[in-house]
Parts: sequence; C-alpha cells; structure tokens
Amino acid sequence: MDLRQIHYFVAIAEAEHFGRAAQRLHIAQPALSRQVKLLEAELGVDLFERLPRGVRLTEAGRVFLAECKGLQGHLARAIAATRAAAAGQQGALRLGFIEAVAWQGLVPDAIRAFRAAFPQVDLTLAAMPTGEQLAALRQGQLDAALIYNPLPADDLTATPLVRHKAVLAVPAEWPHQRVTLADLAAMPLVGFQRRASPRFFDDLHARFRAAGFTPRYVAELMAETEILALVSAGVGAAVANSCQMWRPPHGVRFVDVEGLNVSLGLALMHRADDAAPVLERFKGILAGLAQQFQA
Repeated sequence: MDLRQIHYFVAIAEAEHFGRAAQRLHIAQPALSRQVKLLEAELGVDLFERLPRGVRLTEAGRVFLAECKGLQGHLARAIAATRAAAAGQQGALRLGFIEAVAWQGLVPDAIRAFRAAFPQVDLTLAAMPTGEQLAALRQGQLDAALIYNPLPADDLTATPLVRHKAVLAVPAEWPHQRVTLADLAAMPLVGFQRRASPRFFDDLHARFRAAGFTPRYVAELMAETEILALVSAGVGAAVANSCQMWRPPHGVRFVDVEGLNVSLGLALMHRADDAAPVLERFKGILAGLAQQFQA
C-alpha cells in the first residue's frame, strides 16, 4: 500500500465512479481499477460495491475513507510544518543572554520583534553568565548566546552587534558628578576577576596602565550584581556596563568617566556548524535592529 493508492481510493469514493475519478486524476481507467484491486487484495476486503452505473462504498470502505481523510490531513499538516521549519517559521530556539542586556535596547526589542514575526517558534530564554552560556552552547543545551567581548573559538561563530560603554557606579552619597580617568587612582574600587570577562578586564587595565596607575581594589568579585551590591553598601566605586543604568540598584548612581574610552562589544554566538533556519531568522532581526542602535 502506498500514498498513491490511498489518493486514488479517496478520489473514487468522492466521485462514486471509476471513469469520473480517472478523468480527475488524469490516468487511464484500467490502471485505476488495477490499483484499487491491488489495494483491496492487500486489505483483504471489498472497498466498493460495483453498481450498473458507478460504485458505492461498502461499510469497510466507509471506515477506510474516514481514516484515509484523517491521514491526508495529517500528511498535509506534516508537509506544512516541514516547509515552515525549513523557512525558519517553526521550530525551537534556545537563547542564552547576559541579564544586563535584557532591560532595554537591542535584545528586548529583537525578542519582541521575533515573537511577533514567528509566533509558532518555541523561544526559550535563559539568563546566565558568559562561561555557563559557552558551556551550554558546546553541550547542545543552547542554540545561541548573547555575550560580551567573545574570545575567538574554532567551534563557535560570533556575530558582532553593538557596543556599550563602560561607566562608573558610585554610592549615591558620594559627591562625584564628574570623574576623570586619573580620579580613579585615588578611589577605592570594587573590581571583577579577569575570568569573568577577560577582554573587558584587559582593555580596562590597559587604560589604567596608560594613565600611570594601578587600581586600588578593596574586593574583586565575579558577578556584576555582587559588585554593585558592594557599591550600594558604600564600599567603593566600580567600573560597570552602562546597561546597568536601566535598572540602577538602590543607593547607586552612574557617572561617565572622562578619558576612559572602554566599551563592551555585544555579540551573538552559536556553534560554527549550526545553520538552523530559525537561528538565521533571529540573526537577521538582530542585525537589522543593531544597525538602528549604531546609527
């Protein structure tokens, strides 16, 4: 039994006539009759009562017709879903991101645009640190990751998006309204460990060295939320991503640092061998919106 025979059977059942069905199917009537006989032989039942003028379904034929129409409907849905998946309109996308980028700007705008354009895609979001995102990518637990300053990797592809400048987070009670790079030399600072963001760390300390000082750290932590918590407690100031300004912690202000000129480059990363249509659709939306934020 094959799908062609089922298609023939349904056409005869609807026309109640071999000749009319043959005309609709654009095949010779003897060939159509032969296919139906083969189908009946395989099933071991008669599907039609042969009448002087046309045919009529047997009881078994009526049951088989109902099941065949259900099969045709299922097949049509399968074909539509397959084509939608190939076009990136259906499927799943598991996206990791740094929490700070989700508050305002490119990433939330892109997520909203993607959901509106492709409502049938199952989009799963996970906020996690850079190291965890990279591990999840390599283990197949994420399809893409939004991280800052990615390091080159043969197994991963990075698409640069936008840059966010570094600013200084200070306790709210501090009087500083204008800060220069040289001012940081005398300030107690809450820093981050290099493994949290190697390129940002190196860029930042290169600027410190160029200005002729070594920062005076009172603590060096991993997570930006922990760093800002110490700033809120009045322990010291901290160089932070300007995205944090969209959800300032209680007791923290953000000021520009004249002469710092350090920024973080946001990029979308995915496995180098992954060209899934859904992923390509999301990349396209991100790239289009990124041009607006860079303008």
